[in-house]
Amino acid sequence: MTEVLFLNHITVRKAEKDDVVGLSDLFVEFIGQGSNLTAMKQQIEVLSANSNYYIAVAIDRDKVVGTSMGIVCYDLVGNCNPFLLIENVVVLPEYQGQGVGNLLMQTLEDFGIINHCNYVILVSESKRESSHKFYEAIGYSTDQRGFKKRLIKQV
Repeated sequence: MTEVLFLNHITVRKAEKDDVVGLSDLFVEFIGQGSNLTAMKQQIEVLSANSNYYIAVAIDRDKVVGTSMGIVCYDLVGNCNPFLLIENVVVLPEYQGQGVGNLLMQTLEDFGIINHCNYVILVSESKRESSHKFYEAIGYSTDQRGFKKRLIKQV
């Protein structure tokens, strides 16, 4: 999927190696620490070659202002179609409320539809109430309860 979506001067496209500095800056906003740029560049190369992954970036001119990642996961239930896991949804605060998050999520949902995914799963930290309102506003339900267990401690 190479489709590019636009919103005014915002472009959403697949992440490239040259986006690593902008992505790292976003993740500082998200988790409070930078990323290993060399490792991130390698990951982008590996994930870009895997058709089950889509890393979307929202660009305002030359600046990365948002990102999200979709992963197609195989399933054994019902029709055995896959499901889509969404991770690392981040939009810079000054771009929130302007449709950037909608565009990122729509890009990944389109990716899921193309890959015949039955549904989407995402996890959001319990304290991110504005994120929860955003997800509900674009059609995500709170009928389920998500769980997360960290296997490797963050440094």
